[in-house]
Amino acid sequence: MSDRAPLLRIRDLAFQSAGAAKAEIEGLSLTVHPRDTLILLGEAGSGAGAVMRLLAQVPSSGANVSGTIQIRERPEQLLGKSTVLDVRTAYLPGPHANVLNPHENVHSQLSLVIARRLRQPKKSAAAELDLALQRLPGAPSPDALNQPPARVAPEALAAGLLAAAVAQTPELLLADDPLGELSPAQAQAFASVLKAEQERLGFALLYSAMRADAARLLGGNLVVLRSGRLIEEGPVSRLATAQSHSYTQTLFRASVPGDGAISGRAAARGEPLLRLQGVQLKRPGKSKDREKITFELRRGASLGLIGEIGSGRRSLARALLGMEPVAAGRIVFDQVDISVLSSAMMARLRRRVSFITGDDDALDPRMTIFDTVSEPLRAHLAMPRDLVAHNRDAALKRVGLAALPGSRTVATLTPFDRRRLQIARAIVSQPLLAVIDEPLHGLDAFAQSVVRDLLRNFRSNEGAAIVFITSDFGLARAFCEDGFVFKEGRIVERGTMSNLLRAPQEPHTRKLLEAVAVLPATGGADMKPVSGPAAAPVAPPTAEP
Repeated sequence: MSDRAPLLRIRDLAFQSAGAAKAEIEGLSLTVHPRDTLILLGEAGSGAGAVMRLLAQVPSSGANVSGTIQIRERPEQLLGKSTVLDVRTAYLPGPHANVLNPHENVHSQLSLVIARRLRQPKKSAAAELDLALQRLPGAPSPDALNQPPARVAPEALAAGLLAAAVAQTPELLLADDPLGELSPAQAQAFASVLKAEQERLGFALLYSAMRADAARLLGGNLVVLRSGRLIEEGPVSRLATAQSHSYTQTLFRASVPGDGAISGRAAARGEPLLRLQGVQLKRPGKSKDREKITFELRRGASLGLIGEIGSGRRSLARALLGMEPVAAGRIVFDQVDISVLSSAMMARLRRRVSFITGDDDALDPRMTIFDTVSEPLRAHLAMPRDLVAHNRDAALKRVGLAALPGSRTVATLTPFDRRRLQIARAIVSQPLLAVIDEPLHGLDAFAQSVVRDLLRNFRSNEGAAIVFITSDFGLARAFCEDGFVFKEGRIVERGTMSNLLRAPQEPHTRKLLEAVAVLPATGGADMKPVSGPAAAPVAPPTAEP
């Protein structure tokens, strides 16, 4: 830690929300120095979020707070409802934190935040926001933020939130995991901009993180929390390579996407399951010079569709499943040309396809756990009731959900449990093809580690061909034999994963690889840093095709 006088010092902090069964924080002491970076790392429920809410002075009716806080070298004061944090603070949430009104435009809402914090007219605050946006490399234009949050891309929204925070010229920036929902390339670019702003303005950064990636990108000092207690602390440079506590080791291992690339092409034997011949995707305004896509995916093989949001990867996935018409070409699934099928026949064919996504709304919230897993068996295979129950229970046991009451509805489950339920549903379906779309989205480090293991188990044991949609080359490396790299609606590079990792030909491929080069390689030379241009700063908003 720095030997300078602390900006703030917290001693013996305890915090328990009204009605909570136990304290969220117990006996925690923290010291934040001017210009320093302090990372609070822990899974959901670790207490890091409660620390951020307390310092951001978010109202918590009926909460029980104790401990002391010292601002600079002034006398200590008791923490509680009347605590005055005499430090200029700004709060930086993540782009998916739902802190903005979904019905109002982003620029107006951010301007209002600045106006209130700086106690100036909203028009002047809007000008401050525009200046901050101009100063941030690659940030969206003010006009791009003149729309509701749902229509602004995550990286653009993150840049807008950062601009609003730095426009307040804080002494202390409270960052509630703004990197957590960004792709690796976007997170790397955003971290660079955030560190540059910290250097320019000289604020201290207190960052709450659920994954160790943020610590590696931002550096500074690290405090590891679990169930509200401090587990381990020290410089990121040391803890990233030499953790003494097993929980810290778990969090850092969880941030490594895979344990080695898929070896060889042993899984890709047999007849092609999916064949595309001269397929041209329909893209508005691009009727000329459409790309012709030809490839085949064999039974048991795996293909990664790798690219940022808006790159076109999901357009191809929807087309190959017959969910989106194509301009030209043929798509053959299980030896059937899907272009000649009726809607009813297409629906029957899709029964052999399972979906695992990072979308918490992918499952019907009204259905029970048992019905969610049993439905594919009852609807598609006409199994006897006792066999349906046996297969359902076996699938739930494999994903660790057997202890939950089967009558619980999906709406009552955590995002982690919903993700595992999707995998159980895929297991029980015995699909020919599994489409896996950003399956780790929104999960903390521990949950991501468990879901990765379950997906590896699914890939090894079920024999389904896999189409894996991701922005993370680390995940593609762990799950895929072949890959397509997308940019602006086109496939800019394709090949085996080993070739893409060792000898990328395109600058965009190198950019995506560099974004995960901050993670330690665990499977040989595949993930060594590659040469090429630096990752671009936060990009303007785009919409996923």
